[in-house]
Amino acid sequence: MIEIDGSMGEGGGQVLRSALSLSCLTGQAFHIYNIRKNRSKSGLMRQHLMAVQAAARIASANVAGDRLGSPELSFLPDRITPGEYSFDIGTAGSATLVLQTVIPPLLAARKASRVTVIGGTHVPFSPSWNYFAEIFWPSIARLGVRGETEAGSFGFYPKGGGRVTCTVQPAEALAPYQVRERGRLTRLRIVSAVGNLPRTIAERQLQAALSGLKGRLERGLPMDIETRELTIFGQGTFIFIKGEYEHAVAGFTALGERGKPAETVGSEAAREFLEHHESGEPVDPHLADQLVLYLARASAGSLFRTSRVTSHLATNLLVAGYFLKLACRVEGSEGEPGAVAITPIPQ
Repeated sequence: MIEIDGSMGEGGGQVLRSALSLSCLTGQAFHIYNIRKNRSKSGLMRQHLMAVQAAARIASANVAGDRLGSPELSFLPDRITPGEYSFDIGTAGSATLVLQTVIPPLLAARKASRVTVIGGTHVPFSPSWNYFAEIFWPSIARLGVRGETEAGSFGFYPKGGGRVTCTVQPAEALAPYQVRERGRLTRLRIVSAVGNLPRTIAERQLQAALSGLKGRLERGLPMDIETRELTIFGQGTFIFIKGEYEHAVAGFTALGERGKPAETVGSEAAREFLEHHESGEPVDPHLADQLVLYLARASAGSLFRTSRVTSHLATNLLVAGYFLKLACRVEGSEGEPGAVAITPIPQ
């Protein structure tokens, strides 16, 4: 059984989620301790417990330690079973992180699967649904992942209640990812949305983002701009900025919260987008770590450049190395642009 110290790397839930994905995929059992030790409230929270339960269901796993607050967990997977699954987190825990836990193993199933998750779709410290559907999913589709994404409703902290669905087709082999240049920026898309709050808040978020971007992008750049009023449980706001380049896409989300001015939300998203854009690199910092589990089982070596090397990227590479034979190299310091090479070694 593989032993994993959950405090390694970024020391959060990512260590656990990646281990669950790879355990199901490879059939290797693992024991993890010090779960989320580097967080203020360590141990399994509800969204992490749902990721465990979701992985256990698709792989008919035997699990010990799967309870709220548990600092350790043992996971012994069996065979992956395709099918129709529904998981209700019961809180505003991230629905996209649960989906990202089960997608890699379901790619190795014999038939297609359909997974619905109820929870938070636009919540802190996780990919927003817009990012998942418009950045992450097209990027793994480029590797050979086939399926569809659908959002029935959105959910915000603390009420949750969002409902999202993903269908996953089997994929015997995934293509490598070779992206060293992104080309020119061809289009910008901005969505500013509110749920059960005045539309003027979405408009203020949008205007702040546009003000932050003014004079920093190419003249005449095509832009798709949208303000939305959502029907949700509770209240919430977000703004999402998507950059479409010739050879890459990148996205950034900022979330509203009580006491946070709409102008701050819009400016935050614009600032994060510009930091990426002005680096000249193709892969945004969030996508860089999210690609690791897919490139670790690609048919050949991958090489890409990212605008910022993160602890999440380093952590995913470390966890992948427990389950798969890989040759990995990261050039660049944490917080700076860098290059990432991932080469699977035939077993």
